[in-house]
Amino acid sequence: MRSKSDFDFNFRYIKSFNVENLKEKVMQFSNEWEINTSRQNVVYEDRPNPHLNTHTYIIQDSSLYWNRGEDFFKNTLDKESYDIVSTIVNDLEDRMVGISARILLIKLSANSKVFVHKDSGDYLSSVRRFHIPIITNPDVYYTVGGEKINMKSGECYEINNLRLHSVDNESDQDRVHLLIDIMPESEIKTIKSLKTDARVKEIKNFIEKEDADILVEYINNNHLDIDKFLLPATAAKNNRFRYESNVPEHHAFSNHKEIIGILKKYSDKFLHECKTYFNDPEDLYLASQWLTMLGAGTRLPDHYDNHVGAEHLFRSGVIYLNDEFDGGFLKFPELNLTVNPEKYSIVIFESHTLHQITEVISGIRMAMPIWATNKKERGISHG
Repeated sequence: MRSKSDFDFNFRYIKSFNVENLKEKVMQFSNEWEINTSRQNVVYEDRPNPHLNTHTYIIQDSSLYWNRGEDFFKNTLDKESYDIVSTIVNDLEDRMVGISARILLIKLSANSKVFVHKDSGDYLSSVRRFHIPIITNPDVYYTVGGEKINMKSGECYEINNLRLHSVDNESDQDRVHLLIDIMPESEIKTIKSLKTDARVKEIKNFIEKEDADILVEYINNNHLDIDKFLLPATAAKNNRFRYESNVPEHHAFSNHKEIIGILKKYSDKFLHECKTYFNDPEDLYLASQWLTMLGAGTRLPDHYDNHVGAEHLFRSGVIYLNDEFDGGFLKFPELNLTVNPEKYSIVIFESHTLHQITEVISGIRMAMPIWATNKKERGISHG
C-alpha cells in the first residue's frame, strides 16, 4: 500500500474557493481565539513548540492520538462555521475519497513564525492536510521540503506535512488560515474493520515482482498498439488517459504471445484462490482477463461486473501491478469498504458486488482485472 510518505510533492495546488463569508466571520472574532489554547501551549520535552505564536479556533475536532485499526470519530464544535465551509469540505472529501477530520482556523501573529517541524503519528501520517488562506498578504511564506511559496487568499493547497515545514509571517498583519484534514476512507473502512462477512479478500504479494515489472513494461511499450489495446470511446471523448486490453471482448490472447505464460500463470492462481476462498462446489473457468492503465482524472462509476450482457461473470479480481499513483481506490459503497491498492496484491470478490474505481488523482494506475465463470461453455483459454 502506498503511504502518504511516498508522495513526491511539497505543495499540491487544488483550486481556489470563495472564502469571503468565512473572512467576514473571522474579522469579528475576539475571545474566540482563546477558547482552546492547547495547540500553542503544549510543551515538548525535546524541542520548542512550533505553534507557539499561533492561536487556534476549532470548528471540528478529531483525536491526534488516533491509531490505525481504531474506530474513527469526529466532533463538530461550531455548526454555524462548519456550514460556511461545508462546500469546501464536501469538495475535498469527494476529491480525496475521505471524511473530514480536524477543521481549524489558525491565526499566526504578525512578525512571527511557525518553527520548522514535521508531523508524525498515525493520525498526522494518514490524513491529507489542506491549507486555505483566509487573511494573508504577500509577506507571508509557507515552506515545505525547502520549497517556499506565498499562498493567495482562497487558494487551496495540500501540503506534505511529513516533510519539514514552517511558516514566516514577515508582515505587521496577523495571518489566518483554514486547515482541513481529510481522513482517507481506505484508512478506516478496511476489510479488517468490516462487521460482517463481506465476501471480499485481499491477498498480498499475489504476483511476483519480476512478473509485475514485465507486465508494466509491456503495457508501457504496447498500449498504443490497436491490436493489443484500445482507448474506450468515453475516455477519448473526455480526453482521459485510459487504455485497456480486453480479452476476449476486443482482443485475443494470441495478440499477447510475448506474455502469454504470465497471463496463464496468474489466471490459474486466481481460479484456485477463488475456489478456495468462496468454497464453490462447481468448477470455475477463466471468463475474461484484461490489462489496464488509468491516468489522472479517470474514474469508473458504480457498477456490477455481471451486468446485462455479462451475466455469466461469477467471481472478480483485480491484480495491482504498480503503485506510482494517487487515488484510484477500489470502493464498495454497499459494504462501507474502500481498498487502497497495494502493489503486487489481488482483491477478489463476487461479481454481483457493487463497486467503483475512484478518481486517479495523479500518476498512472496499472492493473490486471480478471473474471471467472461457473459456466463451462463461457470459459476461455490461453490457446
